[in-house]
Amino acid sequence: MAMAWRPPLFSKLMRSSLLAPALLACWASALPLAAQVPQLLHYQGRARVSGADFTGTGQFKFALLSANGATTYWSNDGTSAGGSAPAAAVSLGVQGGLYSIMLGDATRPGMSPLPAGLFSHGDVHLRVWFSDGLNGWQQLSPDQRLAAVAYALMADQVRDGAISTAQLAPGAVTASKIAPGSVSAAALAPTAVADSLAASGQGTVPPGAALVSLQADAPALRDAGYVPAGTLQSGDTWTAIAGGSARDRAASVWTGSEMLIWGDGAEGWRYRPATNAWTPMNAEGQPANRENPLAIWTGTEMIVWGGRSAGAYPNSGGRYNPSTDRWTAMSLTNAPVGRFNATAVWTGAELLLFGGNNGSSVLGDGARYHPGLGVGGTWTALPAAAAPAPRHLHSAIWTGSEMLVYGGTNGLAAFSDCLRFNPLGAGTWTAAAPSVNPRFYHTAVWTGSEMLAWGGTIPGASSAYNSGASYSPSTNSWKDLAAAGAPEGRIQHSAVWTGSEMIVWGGSTSATSLAYSGSGARYNPTNSTWTSLTASGAPAARVLPNMEWTGSEMIVWGGSNGVGFSAGGRYRVGQTFYLYQRP
Repeated sequence: MAMAWRPPLFSKLMRSSLLAPALLACWASALPLAAQVPQLLHYQGRARVSGADFTGTGQFKFALLSANGATTYWSNDGTSAGGSAPAAAVSLGVQGGLYSIMLGDATRPGMSPLPAGLFSHGDVHLRVWFSDGLNGWQQLSPDQRLAAVAYALMADQVRDGAISTAQLAPGAVTASKIAPGSVSAAALAPTAVADSLAASGQGTVPPGAALVSLQADAPALRDAGYVPAGTLQSGDTWTAIAGGSARDRAASVWTGSEMLIWGDGAEGWRYRPATNAWTPMNAEGQPANRENPLAIWTGTEMIVWGGRSAGAYPNSGGRYNPSTDRWTAMSLTNAPVGRFNATAVWTGAELLLFGGNNGSSVLGDGARYHPGLGVGGTWTALPAAAAPAPRHLHSAIWTGSEMLVYGGTNGLAAFSDCLRFNPLGAGTWTAAAPSVNPRFYHTAVWTGSEMLAWGGTIPGASSAYNSGASYSPSTNSWKDLAAAGAPEGRIQHSAVWTGSEMIVWGGSTSATSLAYSGSGARYNPTNSTWTSLTASGAPAARVLPNMEWTGSEMIVWGGSNGVGFSAGGRYRVGQTFYLYQRP
């Protein structure tokens, strides 16, 4: 059962049951040692909820502040200002109330590095926020003051700038005593090199040469006397990839460094684009194989559930942790009936799933799964009041506060409605404004402010849509996407959001037969324009491709053109470079 929300009791017990955190850091100011000091701060604490030690996956936010809490020196995602809570959270495993973390560990999702000058401030305090996923966020009190360990106090004896030229013996610093590479650009005066070149009659940029900038208007170059001289355009590119074992109905997630692929095969695969390396997942303890499973990434684990296997529809699943290469079974207690063609989203604390098909009927129920509660996690049914009508092949996205369920079909007709689910407390469904066109087998992405839905079809239609629409929760209104330049209509395609554009690729251009597509396009909602992806080097045409956005490129793998693929491609968007020259 999910914990009841009792704000006064929760807040009181969280404050009174925290242990004083252990904050240990060793900082050296002597230049030869600076590169050896890790920019990390170890923190340990204890969390209790309603008088009991918390166990599970907790959500934490951290900030380093001035003594009065009015100035933020650092936060885990860099968004805190004036002592406010950061926007993003860090997921941590908590066992018996105890947890620990390296603050500044940039290899951990949601964690930014500590700035080099952080401890030039003489009085730094740590502020922590905690959420168990059910009772909301709580700021822990009091803030913790950072202090040095005993011998680290010796580092204060030689301050920056304490050794001046007057304290050096004549001839003490010679070329033979300067290690190669020890004098970095940061150690030079801002104009030292330029002044030296100018004194010898040379320039930093040879006459007639041009400088390249990513800025259309580069103030620093203009101030230095440079003027725009044109542009260079690098085209978008595909790079082929191959590995893993062929499959056409697998699920995938992006972890921040790897693409995890599982389902429709004997084992799962990990693909790391930085090294172009494929590694099989540990198969011990994994769920029974199935196709079309649901999959989400929690920040630390991939959760897979449901799907279809030889005419059966399992209601089981598993949690895979790539840092340990281990599977954890999910509880079956109160789990919903098995299904495929359902949707799932991750809220930051829970998996929310809705709809689907169990082989005999289309479903209109859903459930929420909290991995941090109970043994194997805890299942709770979504409320039935005001829930969407039964459907499958719909879309669902998470806005940051709500799940939006849009479109789909019950096998006889397609839906144009959109329902909003708010998980606070027991959760509530609210009807949103309906769209103009019903559709199923479409894709949807979240931009940060609106949902973009594109493609799909309706029962009985021979063609697929090449249209789409955007929905804004803040205004509860829909707007058609631009039609000019849109790619050919399709179903069973995939879509990703890059941070500025939606990319759609693959699928079938026919709604009644398989007409495989290997084309795609990018949609920019800011200027409402479509740009076709280059066909040069693109992967083979297919339906149901696995697609993930890494932050800099799109990975396409798997899918089918009648047989499953173990190959795909990496797509990188082209860039515009701006040239500057001196007159």
